[in-house]
Amino acid sequence: MTYRRSNRYRQRIARHQRAMQEGRARARMAREPVQRWQPPDLRRRLIVEDYDTGEAVRTIFDLHATTRIDCYRVSIDGKRQPGRIGWTRLLALLRKALPRKCSSRWTEE
Repeated sequence: MTYRRSNRYRQRIARHQRAMQEGRARARMAREPVQRWQPPDLRRRLIVEDYDTGEAVRTIFDLHATTRIDCYRVSIDGKRQPGRIGWTRLLALLRKALPRKCSSRWTEE
């Protein structure tokens, strides 16, 4: 059979533990602040160069940070796209921006 503690004793222990936790928290905050890594606003830049038309066509996708870790604010050649865009929608935009062309090597023969 275990010893049963009174309500008064349990309240005193809880008050003591709360005071210890608050003291530790104050000491932790008083120490020198830790420099945390802050990601830049421009998270990624995709540069696509297309040579199918005979001249180099360069398309630049700028991916900026948002509140979600897996979504971006996207601008294509400086024109901002509406909403937040994930990788799946970004790849769909990439496919639309660079349509397939017939290979000239196979059509000459």
